[in-house]
Amino acid sequence: MNHRFHTPLAVYRVGQKRDEDDLFDDRKSGKAADLKCFVVKTQTEAKADAKPVMYIVKKTIGVPKQADVKLSDEVVLFGRRYLVVDANPHRYWKELLVTCEVKGNDRA
Repeated sequence: MNHRFHTPLAVYRVGQKRDEDDLFDDRKSGKAADLKCFVVKTQTEAKADAKPVMYIVKKTIGVPKQADVKLSDEVVLFGRRYLVVDANPHRYWKELLVTCEVKGNDRA
């Protein structure tokens, strides 16, 4: 495995429980895997129209190719929860695009 895979990453599979009206009641998450990853790129954009200012943090992270990560899973990286919005397979590894929103004073 590539030596760059050293950052811990927790993957949570999010399922939805239906209520009696056949509507989604809540999002239940269960841990699917603990992986090692590396951060390829980080991009931060400001949502200036929101008060207080919110930032959208987008990260591109690399995980092992055989990792069981699907779209709409949640991953915890550096103590912050991100949503997986895209997955791009490469030859030996898989590239995930994850995103989350943070408050202006919590930006990192």
